[in-house]
Amino acid sequence: MRTARLQTLGARLVGLIGILALALTATASVLATTTTKKFTFDHEVTIGGTKVAGGDYSLVVDDAQVTVKRGNKVIVQAPAHWETRDAKPDSNSILYGTGNQVVEIRFAHQSEVLVIATP
Repeated sequence: MRTARLQTLGARLVGLIGILALALTATASVLATTTTKKFTFDHEVTIGGTKVAGGDYSLVVDDAQVTVKRGNKVIVQAPAHWETRDAKPDSNSILYGTGNQVVEIRFAHQSEVLVIATP
């Protein structure tokens, strides 16, 4: 009889853990946001291994990637994430790696910077 109670308790516990996991997944989905920023590249840059001509673009950041768009046309998608810095720059700026590879985009008056994975 005691074994049956333990099995029932175990089954309830597994069910409760499953419900909690679903609730946390739903909460994470609600908290995931998409951010769109306008950005001008003064010259040709490389993002995620793709060359991007200088000009005006929309940067759409969601979950773990950035989508670079010109109008409705997707130019490139690359893994990216937000990081918080102590300083807030006075103007938009870019941190480059080798070959004009964009490593980080900093936005004026914001402590969050967009860090882009390099191939």
